[in-house]
Amino acid sequence: MAAAGLTLSTAAHAQSLAVWDDLTFEGQSAVIQQLNKEFEAAHPGVTITRTARTFDDMKLTLKLAVSAGNGPVVTKVNQGAGDMGAMVKEGLLLPLDAYIAKYGWDKRQSDSVLARDRWSDTGQFGQGKTYGISGLGEMVGLYYNKKILDDAGIAVPNTFDDFVAALDALKAKGAVPFMIGTSKQHLALHMIAAISQAHIDAGKRATLDDLIYGRGGTWKTDGNVESAKLVQHWAKDGYFFPGFQGISSDDAVQLFVSGQGAFLISGTWYFGDMQHNPDIHFMPVPAPKGISKPMTVGGVDLAWAVTSLGKDQATQDLAGAYIDYMVSEKAAATWANAGYFPATALPADAKVTLTPLLSEGIAMWKTINANDALGHYPDWASPTMLKTIDDNSPHLLAGDQTPEAFVDALDGDYQAYLKGKK
Repeated sequence: MAAAGLTLSTAAHAQSLAVWDDLTFEGQSAVIQQLNKEFEAAHPGVTITRTARTFDDMKLTLKLAVSAGNGPVVTKVNQGAGDMGAMVKEGLLLPLDAYIAKYGWDKRQSDSVLARDRWSDTGQFGQGKTYGISGLGEMVGLYYNKKILDDAGIAVPNTFDDFVAALDALKAKGAVPFMIGTSKQHLALHMIAAISQAHIDAGKRATLDDLIYGRGGTWKTDGNVESAKLVQHWAKDGYFFPGFQGISSDDAVQLFVSGQGAFLISGTWYFGDMQHNPDIHFMPVPAPKGISKPMTVGGVDLAWAVTSLGKDQATQDLAGAYIDYMVSEKAAATWANAGYFPATALPADAKVTLTPLLSEGIAMWKTINANDALGHYPDWASPTMLKTIDDNSPHLLAGDQTPEAFVDALDGDYQAYLKGKK
């Protein structure tokens, strides 16, 4: 890898590489800035011109910027029909299969993970050419504050029934069962999806896979309705932190880190923040009895991709080398040392001091992958699914939309997408 990079840098001479990423949290930003400096040092004459955008800003601006010719050459892009799928369809992303072969990325990450960045020429998600690769692994799980549970005399739950009982007991004792904020970002989406998918055994995952990959199916299942019904109950009946409707997800996390709630459902991308409170731990959302291999929402973070603004081979090769460094074992060790969860396996000789939280995450990742239980983000299912969920979840939580109507809205979006594909 190093030799290839040095050869490229000699040919590249003075060159600027425009890169967009969504690594806006303070800890994440520090890591990517370090990695960019290391890449520049290994490629004399190359300057990384970095633009950091939040997830929501990236969704709003990326496709328009690339279409207009003033966007990045290398970018992070959300998987799924709404972003990567739409950009592939419009010819705004370049396939990376040649760089997968050149650098051996398929030896660093599993085929099932890489499949989340594949689109066929006919617009089929999960197959065909590969348009991205991610640097960080992601799982949506259950954060819990062990001190709050201990002080309330409540054990860490083993089953979903235990979990529900723990929430009831916390509320009865005057503690805040759930920290959540719904004014910005997507904690409500992650909560509903994580509960629903924890009720699916990996041996019966085909229905969920077909749904997310756009092969067909329906959102109108008992599991989705019951999950929406339970979350609505918690929101209406005082299980959530007071004023959650006016709190962003990021602010909710900071409140949780300060000890203002017993549980929070979200992803491993908050490990860098959560590690500052040693009482906070991470586990899968508990599964009901009888589900031996429960699904876990997740996969990988937004993928590194090369846009159509990489007009010549030299620029494309520089972009390929940059992405290679971002998913290298060295980069993985850098992320792990900062408390984050890399998608590329750590090298055997890596000198990494794992935080307790990251150790829990890595153990969970190994179990989930061994069980083939890595699930999906529901917004990947259609180009407009994220907006549909965001538009309807406030009404669900406020109690002015029934769980059945909420699920009907998701299914209406999906069926319209399927019809439009034909």
